[in-house]
Order: sequence, then C-alpha cells, then structure tokens
Amino acid sequence: MTSSNSKGKGPNVLGALMDFLILVLLIGGAGFGGYYWGTTQRLAPVQMVPAGTPGAISADKTQVSPPTSNFKPEGTGTKAGPSATSISVTGDTKTAASTTTTPATSTATTPTPTSSSDTKSGQTEAAKKKGPNKYWVVSSGTDYTGYNITVKVNGTPVDAFFGPGKTMNVTHLVKAGENDITFEAKNMGAKYNRHKGDEKAELILQLVSGPVVQEEFDKSAVLATYKRNASETEDFSDTEHFVKE
Repeated sequence: MTSSNSKGKGPNVLGALMDFLILVLLIGGAGFGGYYWGTTQRLAPVQMVPAGTPGAISADKTQVSPPTSNFKPEGTGTKAGPSATSISVTGDTKTAASTTTTPATSTATTPTPTSSSDTKSGQTEAAKKKGPNKYWVVSSGTDYTGYNITVKVNGTPVDAFFGPGKTMNVTHLVKAGENDITFEAKNMGAKYNRHKGDEKAELILQLVSGPVVQEEFDKSAVLATYKRNASETEDFSDTEHFVKE
C-alpha cells in the first residue's frame, strides 16, 4: 500500500504545476494583449470639445492654442480669437467640426483735446485765487546793447541786468503804499555793444505785479518800463514811482 501511494503523488504535483504555469501565461498574455491593443488602436472614443480647449487635437493633428477669454468688459469690444477645428471619433469614423468666432466691433471714446489757451486760462484763474500779489523785474529785448542796468527798489540794490531773459523777485522790498524803483544805466563801451548806432536794439526792463512770478504776463500787469538802446553812449539814472494797494 505504501509503495503504490508514493508513485501516485509524483504525476499529480507535476500536473498541478503545469496547470498553474499555463494559467499565469494566459493571464499575462491577456493583460499584455489588452494593453497593446488599447494603446495602439485608440479604442477610447475621442469626444468633441469647444475650440480652444487645452490639449484638444485639431483636424491636422496639431495642438490647439490656449483659449481666448470671452470676457467682455462693459463698454468695450472683445477681440475675436482665431478659428479652430476639433474632431470627434466614433469607432473608425472621424467627423470634423469647424468653429469660427465673428470679430466684434471695438468701441472707444476719443478724448476731447484741450487747447493751450484753455489751459493757460485755467492756470491764470487758479493763480488769482492765491495770496497777495508778487512783484518782480524781468529783462527782455536785445543782447549786447552796451548797457549794464542796476535796479534799486526803495533805495536797496536788487541786481544788475546786462541782457534779456533774466527775472528777479523784489516782493520783499515792496512796502504798502508808495514805492520807488530806480534804474541806473551804465554804458560799458563799444566792447559790449554789438549793435552800435542801432536804435531798435533795446534792452528793456519791466516791473511786473501778479499772483505768481513768471516770464509770461499781461501788459496790464506792468507797473513800470525802462529802456536803453545801442545808439546811446551816456550813463543814466532814472526813478519811477508805483503804489502797492
């Protein structure tokens, strides 16, 4: 009895191992075949998506650009994005759908230009609302007329003026009521006169009053005017009076 049982166990164990090996091979082959078939044959259906969806594939199998925002701010137009084509695949049949966006008309408000005269007028009105008036002396006219003019306000020297383009604030020297302004013109000789004998070549000094010290002003703001021309050769000293109200 013992000898018969030992001989029967050998074939049974070997048969079980062979069955198990066959089962493993079947399972592995089925898994590998399914993976290969699914990845190469594209069994998963391709869904149709809106144009511009990230990762979508167009009809020519190129990736569609990121979508353009459809947000429309109030009062403005929205710039149309590019046309795009997406596909839907069911089984072996491919259907192409083209989506086109119609460009919207942009609306813009053109700002109304403001003229320089309006700006200057606004600045003048604003200046009038400021504090008490300022007083200043400004030179204009021709350069190198041969004269150097020293200005004094109520006997106090302010500065010397040789040519045009100089502005000097004298507000601190002006007192309430009557005031004097003196112009002492000294001839510097032919070395400093490039317009000898020309009466039209003038060095002009003006005393001006206004809310703001500036080079541009109205004629009505001028309190005193003093001139010397290149045809003159003498020294002069002249005094004018003005009133601060």
